[in-house]
Amino acid sequence: MIPEWVQDILTSKWTWAALALVVAYVLTLVGIVVYTWLERRGAAFIQRRPGPNRRGPYGIVQAVADAVKLATKEDVVPAGANKWLHAVAPMIGMTVALTIIAVIPFSGDFELFGQTFRLQIADMNFGFIFILAISSLAVYGVALGGWSSNNKYSLLGSLRSGAQMISYEISLGLSLVGVLLIYNTVKLDEMVIAQTGAIWHWGVVQAPMAFLIFLTSSYAEANRVPFDLVEADSELVAGFHTEYSSLRFGLFYMGEYVHMAVSAILTVILFFGGWHIPWAEEIFGSAPYVTLFPWLLFGAALVCLVIAWDTSRPRRRVHTRGNLLLAFLLVCVAGSAAALGGLYLAGDVQTEIPWLASICGMLTQVIVLVLKFAFFFWLFIWVRWTLPRFRYDQLMKLGWKVMLPLALLNIGVTGVLVLLGVL
Repeated sequence: MIPEWVQDILTSKWTWAALALVVAYVLTLVGIVVYTWLERRGAAFIQRRPGPNRRGPYGIVQAVADAVKLATKEDVVPAGANKWLHAVAPMIGMTVALTIIAVIPFSGDFELFGQTFRLQIADMNFGFIFILAISSLAVYGVALGGWSSNNKYSLLGSLRSGAQMISYEISLGLSLVGVLLIYNTVKLDEMVIAQTGAIWHWGVVQAPMAFLIFLTSSYAEANRVPFDLVEADSELVAGFHTEYSSLRFGLFYMGEYVHMAVSAILTVILFFGGWHIPWAEEIFGSAPYVTLFPWLLFGAALVCLVIAWDTSRPRRRVHTRGNLLLAFLLVCVAGSAAALGGLYLAGDVQTEIPWLASICGMLTQVIVLVLKFAFFFWLFIWVRWTLPRFRYDQLMKLGWKVMLPLALLNIGVTGVLVLLGVL
């Protein structure tokens, strides 16, 4: 028996809301260091060059050094700028992205001592509508940032931003109407539950056109290549954030990556089964994620050992320091993970310690969600360093003459299929 005060903590909804908040901010704010490093290493990999490799193992410390440099630079505000709006504008994008993450479920329901919980910050009955409403505010940060800077290039960037983001926001919202028709709910957790079982229950199979429109519109909303006309370097110097420096520029920079992270998570939740694995119940039984937990630990141990071996090679130690220390830490983590997995399999955890088994099942679902999220975040980087930038007339033509008609057509076709009982 565990102490009553521990049981009280585990059965408090505030505990799991706080843990969901930790997961959300690790994937967004803390993860920005990893995302910037991944962007640079990914670009180098695609272009067949080393990328950052001088500060820390694999150059990971370079991202930390750049963050410190950015935070300690002088904050310059143009003389003719609207100082209040100039200061507020960078905060809007970050606030919008971090607010959206509050309604995203990171796991399914799990039971502890007869009570049901879910790893979610705020369980809203209208979570889907909340996301569409809040995301529409992001354009104000970019528009106000360009206008308040009193710079013609910044103003042009903000004008482009307003036109681009509003154009693709319409297609994004309409693409999700078909998803609502299929799932018949506006709660994100119920949408994930509807995708349980076979892979053809996933939204990407049932509504492939909606997925393509949503993914394309997400890239445009995040101002990523090939939709980065808002900050086209060859035309607008840097676009709407030309007159920003120090932490204010950092907020715009961070906001873009947080937006990418939120878009990747929403793609997984809406179209790729969230935390579910296809046919998991049929293969692993009634509690598949509880059963899979030790095997995930073994897999993590294997990955740690491979990375430890790679970092300890002489070729990796030519330009960087700390490789052997990292290798030692990874070996320790691998040994601990393997030992925990062995203990889990040796004892009948599901029967003897059901509350621990329930938590392990929840952790497995979070890991599955994060792995899917990692792929779609990498897709943002992959597309950026593969496709060229559109001309502005091509951008608007795609949004109004291609995406919008396809989104409306998708609603009509999906509605007919739902009425016929096909979906």
